[in-house]
Amino acid sequence: MEKIYEYITTIKPDIFLAVMLTLLFSVEQIFFSTKSFLKRSPHLIGNIFLQIGYIIMNFGLATFVIKVLDWAANEHIGLFNWISVPFYLQVIAGLVWIDLVNYWAHRLNHTWALLWRFHRVHHSDTTMDSSTTYRFHPLEALGDNLAAIVAAFMFGLDGTVLIFWLIVYMPLLVLHHTDVIMPKWFDKTFGRVIVSPNLHKIHHHQQQVFTDSNYGLLLIFWDKLFNTYKELPVEEIKYGLEEFDNPERQTFWYLLKSPFINVKK
Repeated sequence: MEKIYEYITTIKPDIFLAVMLTLLFSVEQIFFSTKSFLKRSPHLIGNIFLQIGYIIMNFGLATFVIKVLDWAANEHIGLFNWISVPFYLQVIAGLVWIDLVNYWAHRLNHTWALLWRFHRVHHSDTTMDSSTTYRFHPLEALGDNLAAIVAAFMFGLDGTVLIFWLIVYMPLLVLHHTDVIMPKWFDKTFGRVIVSPNLHKIHHHQQQVFTDSNYGLLLIFWDKLFNTYKELPVEEIKYGLEEFDNPERQTFWYLLKSPFINVKK
């Protein structure tokens, strides 16, 4: 297991995400999309530009995060620095704890008005496809890295566990945003444990009662435990946000400046 773990944690998350998105976006366009690639390309390009900004921010924060995690390890901060736990249990528990912290970080993005201004860029997409995976405001990287630091501090996690969680989660992240409806058997089996693509699509419904639900990233347990779980047929979902339901508000430049202006419905 350790050799597999070591190999997986050498994978570059940004490159892995780009490969996954390229593969799934291609499959989506060829077999499932009702629009031509030329009509979808402005949507794709805008989302890619947002992701480039996000990656630049992430790259700038990487050195700081690594130093903070190294300092925490040297100071023996966190649960796994206080108790002796077998390696495989540390990895499994690490995945669960990181997912729990990310559930609450995601929920906070919806409940704190300042954070919502940035996170709503992701929810603004009215024509969701796998490229929506890239549709995050660059400054949201600050909150994502803070969540990683919180998880590491609480549980004494090695930085490689964070990378491992990302690599495990990323294929599901892209599937969450594809324009593909998964069969019912998928939800009835895998959907009992993980956040299935159909369940995450509900989170992108324009109606706030559904937007503020299904916050989980990898595991569905948290939504059921903290009473934020919702079900709805995918066919009934209207994607996006009412205040962004306008082509002029779907452009890269508008989305980039939107957290700093008052966007009215």
